Amino acid sequence: MPFGSKLSLIFNLVFVASVGQAQQPIAIPPTFEVASVRPTDANTGPFGMFTYPGGRLTITQQSLKAIIQEAYGVSSFQVSGGPKWLDEDRYDIVAKPPSSSESSKFSPPTIKTPPTREMLLMLQALLADRFQLRLHRETKDGPAYALMVAAKGPKLTPTKNPDAFRYVGGGVTDDPRLPLFMSAENASMEMLASRLSDRFGRPVLDQTGLKGDFDFMFKYEKDDPQPGTPNNFRTLVSAIQDHLGLRLAQTKAPVEILVIDHAEKPSLN
Repeated sequence: MPFGSKLSLIFNLVFVASVGQAQQPIAIPPTFEVASVRPTDANTGPFGMFTYPGGRLTITQQSLKAIIQEAYGVSSFQVSGGPKWLDEDRYDIVAKPPSSSESSKFSPPTIKTPPTREMLLMLQALLADRFQLRLHRETKDGPAYALMVAAKGPKLTPTKNPDAFRYVGGGVTDDPRLPLFMSAENASMEMLASRLSDRFGRPVLDQTGLKGDFDFMFKYEKDDPQPGTPNNFRTLVSAIQDHLGLRLAQTKAPVEILVIDHAEKPSLN
């Protein structure tokens, strides 16, 4: 083959390859088919995020910061910046995915079942559209806790019902001596660590090595606020060791932060 023909062939191959690369479709995030966003000042009734058959997502009485946490799967300490109203104003959102989506086939066993990954991507797109939300991610080393098995071993009961709704929660009791409680059903150690991350305002790393899911419930005392720690930190840490056979140790870990670059009060409909 003459040299000029070889050059022509090489040029054509490169040109075709570059055109093929340029024409590859850009991934477009999935979006809800219909969505309603409204401000609210209600302080009664249920609040939080709820899922329903057909992929319908309902969010009630939540701040934009709380909605961002749900949409991106982060804790409050992982959201930084933004306007003051980000954590003050409350909103109700009702959204429904298109019938062509996988989420339209979603049939949650309870209204507190977490949304699908696709629904969370739709929620992220909704925040970008209605709130003009723009953010970027940064990773910084920071203080953390390691959740580990205590010296005398774990005191955990395997779950009685592996089909039960999985949760880790806590709240207030009517016992004046032990006015606080923490409970879990069908919950993994990873779920417990995540819940404690929210509670303590810093990452909690599951280093227990324990597999499977567990049930537990324990009550604990209040204590005086300690500088640099959340309320009742000392008594909760002590109760976790006494009742679950687990301990918390200080450590450091990389922490991913969502930095809010821009947000506007939403367009309503």
